[in-house]
Amino acid sequence: MTPQQGYDAMADLYAEAVPTAYQYPVERHAVEAFAERVLTSGSMGVVVDVGCGTGHVAADLTSRGLDVIGIDPSVSMLGYARSAYPGVAFAEGDASLTALPDGTDIAAIIARFSLIHISPEQVMETLRIWAARTHPDTPVLVAAQASDAPGVPLPFDHAVAPAWRWHPDELSRVLDTNGFAEEWRIVYRDQSYRFPMVQLLTHRR
Repeated sequence: MTPQQGYDAMADLYAEAVPTAYQYPVERHAVEAFAERVLTSGSMGVVVDVGCGTGHVAADLTSRGLDVIGIDPSVSMLGYARSAYPGVAFAEGDASLTALPDGTDIAAIIARFSLIHISPEQVMETLRIWAARTHPDTPVLVAAQASDAPGVPLPFDHAVAPAWRWHPDELSRVLDTNGFAEEWRIVYRDQSYRFPMVQLLTHRR
């Protein structure tokens, strides 16, 4: 099952299970810091929320004064997003950014727990696309389930679609290899969840 098919099938359950933007306070703090970084950078254009799901984070970023477009491959998830946040722009698409017209100015990219559904090989290509479509100093925030073991990403049994966990060092290395320099990271755990998680802020060189 593809991520799009999985999230289409489980959109109702997902919307009920995840009714807010952030499940842990640290996630809110990371997005707040990301938004402040975008606002102070002077970057012009849209903030692209890749894998926006039901739109909560896109709406939060919009409330902070950013021009945001949420992109998701799941029509059902976008239905929830558009219904809940009619003032926010949403488009059907994926991490390849083909939903954005050529020449779109991108001020920043945020991908929270969405790159996990792309195979590690495809992540490399995705990051090359992002580098080609952004300007120097463009902030990029990536969040993912993490692994404790250094090395290659580990597949895991995500409830919706195939997914991979990344060791924070490996995620940073792959981002760096493709043109995005790390600024900071937050690695955190919660007793309610089985894996550590990472929020990693970079910028385009």
